[in-house]
Amino acid sequence: EHFVRREFAAEIEAVVFDPDGPEMATLPSMSFRTMLPETEAPRPFVKLPVAIWMTSEQRTLQAKSIHMGPRLSTLISDILSKEDDLRNELEIFTEEVGAILHHPETGDEHPGRFLSVVYRNTDALARRDGLLPVTVAALLTASPLNGLPLICELIGRNGDESEAAVAAFFRTFARTVVRPALAMYLLYGIAFEAHQQNSTILFDDRGLPQKLLIRDFGDGRSFAPLFKERGYELKPFSRKGILPTTFDDDISPVRSFVIDACFVCHLHEIALCLTEEYSLADDSLWRILREEAEAAFEALRPRMLSDAFWLAERDAFLEQPWPTRSVLRMHLERYRDYRVEHQLPNPLARAQ
Repeated sequence: EHFVRREFAAEIEAVVFDPDGPEMATLPSMSFRTMLPETEAPRPFVKLPVAIWMTSEQRTLQAKSIHMGPRLSTLISDILSKEDDLRNELEIFTEEVGAILHHPETGDEHPGRFLSVVYRNTDALARRDGLLPVTVAALLTASPLNGLPLICELIGRNGDESEAAVAAFFRTFARTVVRPALAMYLLYGIAFEAHQQNSTILFDDRGLPQKLLIRDFGDGRSFAPLFKERGYELKPFSRKGILPTTFDDDISPVRSFVIDACFVCHLHEIALCLTEEYSLADDSLWRILREEAEAAFEALRPRMLSDAFWLAERDAFLEQPWPTRSVLRMHLERYRDYRVEHQLPNPLARAQ
């Protein structure tokens, strides 16, 4: 209340903004600032800026997210409408509409990062196929029944928690995530921020992963030459001082996005959790992850634009050190470089 009235005093005085405007009752989601209207009929998620520091950043909603979320949602939806195999592996929460305070004369949208909104379609949750959507971060949360991670409850659903059963579950889980994530990146140059909060897995009644459901495209990265080569267009967002998310000359920032979010922050953490909970051999799950990544690369090879590109990307994912964001350094340097990264030992290179 204090921040909004101070920050937007001029807009309030000019009756551009009414801080006492309409209200709605909402339920919080895992991301804290993404709200679900509390109604009987499904309504879109409402993603808001909250102007407080969480996860090492001030949680705003920049013009980049407002513009690119709906644009990427449209592009991905167009691709899925023509890709039967990929559509069987992947669904998305489309971002239908974004709005941000826009100065009528200068066009400046920077102050609007504290007065903006994105509406995210929730149709993917209203299922008629018997599949249960579970956000990946919830899978690592302690179950109220026995204190074990929820993922262990799914593995034990059929009464078998042997090492072979755990390995089989992880193989199915890894395949469910890796295949669509790599297909979108290698074929179309589109990188999902597929970390635990943005990734939802659709499980069947046996507790087995069947499909990946992804959200949050405002910061999604893309490599224009790949999707343009296949006949698609995406209007990029460009503003001084804001890291672009559509790249033309260098694919490495897009690749880093996939590796950091999907492999380091998601699949690697699942493997660590299961290895600890079931006292597995140190590299057994990473060997499975490598095999599934290799299989995904092999399946996509005939459709790649060049064999040289396929070889370079395979080497980057399976052999070379993994890049990850140097978040603390980035903040200490006051965002002088939004791309600063460091290298992690690649667990797939050791798991051969």
